[in-house]
Amino acid sequence: MEQIGGILIAVVTTVLLGLIGFAAWRYWREQVNISPEDEEHLREIAELNERQAHRISDQQLRTTIDPDKAWQIMVQRGRKNTRRRPQS
Repeated sequence: MEQIGGILIAVVTTVLLGLIGFAAWRYWREQVNISPEDEEHLREIAELNERQAHRISDQQLRTTIDPDKAWQIMVQRGRKNTRRRPQS
């Protein structure tokens, strides 16, 4: 009788572990499965990030800018920002 109880406990434990493993596998498969639309969206975001990362060329980064040119850029950007903001 004790052997039957031990075997029954082993079978129930094996079934429970199997069900837990199966549920975890299905959950993982749903998380990993990416639709073609999502994959295309992720590719577009990666391309956008790549373009944003390389907006300034290495040549521009290496050259020093003269103070007059820097002042002109600041004034131009300031004018752009005031156009966007509503005047209070």
